Amino acid sequence: MSRNTAAPPAATPAPTRANPTLPTTTPPRRKRLLPVKDLARDWPSGRLDEAPILLASLLIALTQLASWVVELIGRLIFLIFQLGASLVAITARKISGERLRGRGADILGWSLVIMLLAGTLTGLGYTHRVTLTRWFQTTIPHRAIPYTPPPSTCSQPRLVCANPTELIDGQPSISATKILSVLQLFHSQTATADFANALYDLGIKYGINPAYALGFFAQESSCGTQGLAVTTLSLGNIRYTVSASPVHYTAFQGFRQYHSWQDGAEDWYWVMRTYYLDQGVRDIFDVTPIYAPSTDNNDPARYAQNVYQFVLEWSGS
Repeated sequence: MSRNTAAPPAATPAPTRANPTLPTTTPPRRKRLLPVKDLARDWPSGRLDEAPILLASLLIALTQLASWVVELIGRLIFLIFQLGASLVAITARKISGERLRGRGADILGWSLVIMLLAGTLTGLGYTHRVTLTRWFQTTIPHRAIPYTPPPSTCSQPRLVCANPTELIDGQPSISATKILSVLQLFHSQTATADFANALYDLGIKYGINPAYALGFFAQESSCGTQGLAVTTLSLGNIRYTVSASPVHYTAFQGFRQYHSWQDGAEDWYWVMRTYYLDQGVRDIFDVTPIYAPSTDNNDPARYAQNVYQFVLEWSGS
């Protein structure tokens, strides 16, 4: 039986420092996202320290891209305006002077039509202003419209300045002295010279005849001697809503409650100025259907007549 006597292949010797020519196997290097030479520092391969450098380089690239985009948009906008100007110039050169005058007449005619249409719509809006005012009052909190009262025509302070009318705004038709005497007649706890003067002065401030403030006070609570006003210190039993009133108030059984009678008086003046006068509602017989609607078991016409009668009786003194 024969055997294979061929010598086995010689094993390849391991590479040594003494024999550097022997073949070697080098482990594959990890590929970098950016070349090493572009980095601020040659960080060792495979370390987490490369992350800040990569993020910084990415941020710089994004910044450059954004600047290019902004520059491109600016150039496009300039090009559009330049093109528009060129088209206008070309069109103007092609149109004769007579046609230009005709176009100008057309533009003027359309402008007049638009102005007339706007005036018509404004008139229609004024017709429904009372209804809109009620909606505003119950839906949207209002801020006071800046109001500058006209100069007082009184020759002396806190005296009668004008005759009463059905319009609640205007000069006082009652003196501060008469206001005090009316409050004393009702045996009101507000029957003091300070409150009477304040009621008169607030009328001047808001451009409202103080006789109407006193009339509402008498109609609502007999000048603070009856009903909720004894507790709420309210001049006109105003329902509680959030508003930009210049005075602070809280809620009490659905009505506004004040810290003092003077606060209650100023809030009544502010409500009248903001929700009525500044909305074009000036006549007492137009105010009461909104202020004291029939849906709250009121008689607006009778309410207005009573207040107006008070104003007439107290005038001239």
